[in-house]
Amino acid sequence: MNLLILGGTTEASAIARALAHDTRFNATISLAGRTRQPAPQPLPCRVGGFGGAEGLAGHLTAHRIDAVIDATHPFAARMTRNAEEAARLTGTRLLVVRRPPWRRQPSDLWIDVPDMKAAAEALGPVPRRVL
Repeated sequence: MNLLILGGTTEASAIARALAHDTRFNATISLAGRTRQPAPQPLPCRVGGFGGAEGLAGHLTAHRIDAVIDATHPFAARMTRNAEEAARLTGTRLLVVRRPPWRRQPSDLWIDVPDMKAAAEALGPVPRRVL
C-alpha cells in the first residue's frame, strides 16, 4: 500500500518510525519546508508544497498513493483543506491525525484572546519563542 504522510510534527515522525520497517507499506513523508533543519526521517522524504489541492491530487495520482495520513501541525489548516479536497478529487483515503486539545491545569497562566491577531499583540514587541 502506497502511503503519503503529510508531516512536520512529532506525531508524523512517530508514524513514520512505526511504518519504516513494515513491509506492507511503501510510505513517503512530506514536509512543508519551513524548518531550516528538519529532523532526519526513517522514510523517503519530499520537501516543499504541492501547488494547492489540484497539485496534491496530481501527486497522489502520479505516485499511485492509496492513502494519505495528514499529521500536519494544528495551525496548518490550509494543508488539511487541500488534503481533504485532493482526497475527494482522487478517491484517496484520508486519515487526519490531531493532537488532543490542551487542558487548563491549576498552575497554568493562560491569557484568553479572541483571535490570532490579538494573540500576537498580547506577546509584546520583542520576538521570542513562547510555546
